[in-house]
Amino acid sequence: MRKSPTVHRRRLGSELRRLRESAGRTHREVAAHLDCSQGKISQIELGRVPVRTSDIRLMAEFFGAGTAQLDALIDLAQDSKQRGWWQDYPSTALRPGLQTYLGLETAAAAVSSYGADPLPELLQTAEYGRALLAADAGQHGGGEAEERTEVLANRQHRLFGDDPLELWAVLDESALRRAVGGPAVMRRQLEHLVLLGYRRNVTIQVLPFRAGGHPLMGDRISVFSFPDDGDPQVVHLGDSANARFLDKPSDTGAYLTAFGELCRRAMSPKDTSAFISTVADDWAT
Repeated sequence: MRKSPTVHRRRLGSELRRLRESAGRTHREVAAHLDCSQGKISQIELGRVPVRTSDIRLMAEFFGAGTAQLDALIDLAQDSKQRGWWQDYPSTALRPGLQTYLGLETAAAAVSSYGADPLPELLQTAEYGRALLAADAGQHGGGEAEERTEVLANRQHRLFGDDPLELWAVLDESALRRAVGGPAVMRRQLEHLVLLGYRRNVTIQVLPFRAGGHPLMGDRISVFSFPDDGDPQVVHLGDSANARFLDKPSDTGAYLTAFGELCRRAMSPKDTSAFISTVADDWAT
């Protein structure tokens, strides 16, 4: 499940950008050489579109790349054409922007996240997730809701097994207080969080209301870290309506620093477990 065409495509784009910059070529010059638009070159370098082998050969030649470099680029291009597991589902089962997100999540060794409510999808129970879909009245038919629930279950498998995803989630207290699905659903959801927090690969912290303002107010972010040092960390900023993916250190640095500050202001994992248990008891009354 760790194979991800998304990461290979982004790696290919980054390498082509590096070769272009080393050769001192502009997007305009490359586009003229390939007889295409500058926009296409930009999309290739951002890893957002697949690249034909013929275009890779033309670009490598234009940049003065050697045979070994060309072979490595073609191997990356072939890997980027593999199908991700999520591509077996119809588009209706995936919200806009989720395909790229899943590609990164699938290949990541670790994910760090923060957002207000709702709770992060990797931590949701099935009934909590269904309650969220039901709240979006009229937007999801029965079959579509089940497909989305199945996609979520497949994603959550990454938290278990021999090579589990490392997950660090900072939760806003508001996510524990909002009655998604009603008191019984919330109680079971919070009990589920406590159990997940005992796993060695899962770290959960709560940012309480008393912490006041913080650097990421209004943001929902995920930070993807990969096992290959050649793949830079990617910061995802987004909500249900839009998404941005940042991978340049000049763009991601401020968000990584802000997340670190958030972890310092949040409750410790031990105190978080006790706090979530207390809120779960509140839902039982």
